[in-house]
Amino acid sequence: MTIWFRRITVLLFICLAAAALIQPYITAANQSAVIQAKRYDIAWTGFNGRLEVSTLRELVARYAATGDKSAASEAQLYYQIMIGRMKTWSSGQFRTFLELSAERVARFEQLAADLEALEPLFDRIEDPSAQLEIIDRMVPVKAAVDRIGGGAYSLSLVEADKIRERIQTSMTAGHWLTYALLAVGGVLLASLFLQNRTLVAARAQAERSAADHAFVARHDQLTSLPNRLAFQDFFRAELQRKSSRPLAVLAIDLDGFKTVNDTLGHAAGDALLNGVGQRLTSIVSLWENAIAARFGGDEFLVLLRTENGLQDARQKAEFLLKALREPYHMKHGTVLVDATIGLAVDGPGLQDRTQLPDNADLALSLAKGRAKGIVQLFDAGMRANLSRRRQIEADLHPAIMAGDILPFYQPQVELGTGRIIGVEALARWTHPQLGRIGPDEFVPIAEGSGKVVDMGRSILQQACSDAARVLGTLPVSVNLSVAQILRDDLLETVRQILLDTGLAPGRLRLEVTESILMSDTARCISTLNRLKQLGVTIALDDFGTGYSSLSYLRQFDWDELKVDRSFVRSLSSDPQSKSIIEAVVSLARDLNIAVTVEGVETLEQQALLQKAGCSKGQGYLFGAAVPLEALAAKIMDQAGGHGLLTQDPSGRSRFTVIDTQASS
Repeated sequence: MTIWFRRITVLLFICLAAAALIQPYITAANQSAVIQAKRYDIAWTGFNGRLEVSTLRELVARYAATGDKSAASEAQLYYQIMIGRMKTWSSGQFRTFLELSAERVARFEQLAADLEALEPLFDRIEDPSAQLEIIDRMVPVKAAVDRIGGGAYSLSLVEADKIRERIQTSMTAGHWLTYALLAVGGVLLASLFLQNRTLVAARAQAERSAADHAFVARHDQLTSLPNRLAFQDFFRAELQRKSSRPLAVLAIDLDGFKTVNDTLGHAAGDALLNGVGQRLTSIVSLWENAIAARFGGDEFLVLLRTENGLQDARQKAEFLLKALREPYHMKHGTVLVDATIGLAVDGPGLQDRTQLPDNADLALSLAKGRAKGIVQLFDAGMRANLSRRRQIEADLHPAIMAGDILPFYQPQVELGTGRIIGVEALARWTHPQLGRIGPDEFVPIAEGSGKVVDMGRSILQQACSDAARVLGTLPVSVNLSVAQILRDDLLETVRQILLDTGLAPGRLRLEVTESILMSDTARCISTLNRLKQLGVTIALDDFGTGYSSLSYLRQFDWDELKVDRSFVRSLSSDPQSKSIIEAVVSLARDLNIAVTVEGVETLEQQALLQKAGCSKGQGYLFGAAVPLEALAAKIMDQAGGHGLLTQDPSGRSRFTVIDTQASS
C-alpha cells in the first residue's frame, strides 16, 4: 500500500505540476485570441467600400435616368466618400492586407487612379455624355472594389476561423484539465476556480470587443463623435418621429484649420478637432433630441429640435459659433480659430425634409464664399445661386483664355479742372448666357478656384497694351491680387508684359490693398521693392480701412495713397470723415506721396475734397468704367479734337494725343 500510495502521491504531484504548467498557457492563449479578435477586422472596411461604390453607381444611373438633381448632389458626395475610402484602404491594417499580394497592390493602385480620373466627369455630371461615361467607367471600378473588398472579407473569415479554433482548442484543453483536476481531488479546486474566472473574463472581453466593433462602426475614431452613418440613422428616426418642434440642421466648418495643420502639424490639428468635438458634445448634450457628428476633416453637423423654429435655431447656432471661437489650450500652444455655420430649418415651405442636411451644407458653402465666421440661413434661392455659381466657375477659365474678361477704364481727374490725368483698369465680364456679371461676383469665384492669377495676368497684359496703343501718355492703374503678389514669377511677368507691349514702366501703376500686405508682409514688401526697381509706381489702395496703415507707410516708399470711398460717402454728413481725409492729405504731403480719392459722386463732395486739399479723384461724377473705345473718344473730346485715332498693321486702334495739355 505504501508503494502504491507513494506512486499515487507522485502521480498527484505530477498532475499538479502539469496543471501548473498547462493552465497559464491556456489562459494566455485565450487572452491572445480574444485580443486578436478585437483588433483584427478588415471585413467592415471592405464592405463599406463595396457598398459605397454600388451606391455611387446607382446614384449616377438614377440621375441619368430621371434627371433628379438630388441624385447628382449625392453622387458627387459619394464620389468624395470613395476618394476618402481609398485613403482608408491605403493605411493601417487594410494596407497590410493589400501588401499580402503584389497583384492586389497593383489592382488597388489602378483602382485609385481610375477613381481620380473620374473627377473631371463628376465636375460636369450635368452633361449626359459625362453620366454615361461615368457609368461605363464605374464597371471596372466596381469590379476592382468587389475583388478587393471580397478578398478582405474572405481573409477576415479565415482569420476569424483561426481565432475560433484557437479559442475552442484552448477551452477544450481547459475542460479536460478541469476534469483531470476534479479526478485528482480537491487539491485542484483552487486551480479550477481560477480557470473558470479566466473563462468568464475571456467571454466578457469578447462581448466588450463586439460592443467596441459596433461603436467604431458608428463613431469617428478621432473625436468619438457619431459619424455620418450614425447621424443619418438618427436623422431618419427624427423625421419619422411626430413632434411639434421643428428640426434644424447646422453644418459647421472651421475657418483656419488648414493653417493650424500646416504650421503646427497634424498632431495639433487632431488635438484641435478633439477640442471642437468636446465642446460640441458638452453643448449639444444639454439640448433634447440633439446630436453632433463629424463627417470628416473639419466638417461637423448638428441636428436639433427647436422650441419656436427659426429664432431658436439661430440663437443656438450663434451660441455654438461663440463657443467655438473661444481659445483652445493644447500642449502645442493656444490656438484660436473661427467657424462658419450653415443653418437649415424645417418649415411649411420645405418640400423635401430629407434635404435639410444638404440645405445646411449649401448655406455653409455660400457663406464661406462670401463672408466667413457667420451663421448663414438657407433659403430656396440658394439652389439657383449655386447653379449660377457653378456655371460661372465652369465658364471662368474659358472666358479668360478667350479674352472675354476685359479691362474697362475709369478716368482719374484733376478735381480743380476735371481734366483726365490717368485711368484705372477694372475687370468686366459679359457672359453669353448670364449677361453682365459684376466683379464682386466673379472675382471671389476666381480667387476660390485658383483662376485669379490667370485673370490678373490677362487684365494686366491687355491694360498695358491698351495704354501703349490708345491712351497717349496717360498712366494706367491695375490692381494686384494676393495670389499674384505671392507668386515668385510676378516680377518677370510684369517685366515681360512691359517689354511685349512697349509701355513705359513709369506709366504703369500697380495697386495693392492692406489685406494683401497682411498675408505675408515681409514677402510682399520685398516683391514691391523689386517692382519699383523696374520703374513702375506702387499705390496703396483702400487706405484707412485696415488696422496698421501707418506701419505700412513706414515700411515701404509708396508713390500714391488711394483714400477709400467710405470716407467720401459720409463726407457731407460726418465731420470726422473730412478730418480724416485732411489728415491723410497732410501726412501724404509730408511724406511726398500722391493722393487719389475714390468714390466721388457729387459736386458737393468734389468741392469739399478740394477744400480738404485733395487734387486728384475718381468716381461716377467723372465717369464710370467704360470700354476702351468710349474712353478714347472722351480723351479726344478733352483734347478738343486734337488727336489722331489710327490702326496699326495688326488692325488694332492707336490714339495719339496732339494737344500735350491733355497728358500728365
